[in-house]
Amino acid sequence: MSLPVIAMVLGDPAGVGPELVAKVLARDELRRQAHFILIADRDELEKGMTIAGQRFPYRETQAPESETMQPGEALLVHHRGSHPAPFEYGVATEQSGVYILETLQQALALTQAGIAQAICFAPLNKQAMHLGGLPFNDELHWFAHQLNWPHFCCEVNVVDDVWAGRATSHIPFRDIVSNLSVQGVLDTIALMHNTLRQAGFAEPRIAVQALNPHGGENGLFGDEEQTIIRPAMAQAREKGIAVFGPYPGDTTWKAMEAQKLNAVVSMYHDQFATALKMLGFERGVTVQGGLPVPITTANHGTAYNIYGQNLATPSAFEQAVLLAIRMAQGSGSQPQGASAAIAEQQ
Repeated sequence: MSLPVIAMVLGDPAGVGPELVAKVLARDELRRQAHFILIADRDELEKGMTIAGQRFPYRETQAPESETMQPGEALLVHHRGSHPAPFEYGVATEQSGVYILETLQQALALTQAGIAQAICFAPLNKQAMHLGGLPFNDELHWFAHQLNWPHFCCEVNVVDDVWAGRATSHIPFRDIVSNLSVQGVLDTIALMHNTLRQAGFAEPRIAVQALNPHGGENGLFGDEEQTIIRPAMAQAREKGIAVFGPYPGDTTWKAMEAQKLNAVVSMYHDQFATALKMLGFERGVTVQGGLPVPITTANHGTAYNIYGQNLATPSAFEQAVLLAIRMAQGSGSQPQGASAAIAEQQ
């Protein structure tokens, strides 16, 4: 079986991204699980290796589609960026934001050309991206726009084999109820089901959370369970999706363990994410859920405050890389270009 090809970017060079890439790809046993094409400024990659005190072999190219990669080798597509000014480290800047968007755009192009089957990006900073021209609230909807993908998508968080998505996300708390709908909850359930299938779960089992205390107590504390959540669950079951609940927020974890459930659909950003991060913040991964391309990253930020100090822990980013590999293998993409050349050599 041919190895998948992962397109990787450094995230924000002003943060710990280059250091994390160096620490993770320095592991020979991990590099041998996939082929990696890095889109990065060579100098920033080298700085990351210097900070980490670790190296990995790479070969520079501007035509990855024509390359044949050796096991354990990475390709580097050198990208200096359209802004020639030096990076300012430890802060969010327009320079970094432009660089982030340009390298992610190249990574997407590799997947669209069939050269790579998934993307993994090191931590980035939304403020820097907005300074650099990001016209959306987050990178997920920028990805969807770049891919011309009109369908529902939402951020998915993963720790170990516990997955979580949410019907509303980056909005003020006061707007949650007005943004909940039967269709929105159903779309989130279906997205979680499909994402889990892509990650290798044959029959995903999904918990759905209630919105109100005690699950609303039959309307005493709110009726969204009866008017929105249960109808969405009923429609999901008609589609053959195994859903359970709705469970009150404070008992969902107990239900997950008792029913051996794989994932949770919550109604708002922090409802289950808090428990998930307590389970293993240092292992947390974010998946850009619902897109036609598997895209993963660590669940933490750029950690500007520790740039250059070799203090970044690579465990979450390592899990993001491993999950990108796993999802690439299940994406059904047919190798083309560089990956076809690689496959011939396997």
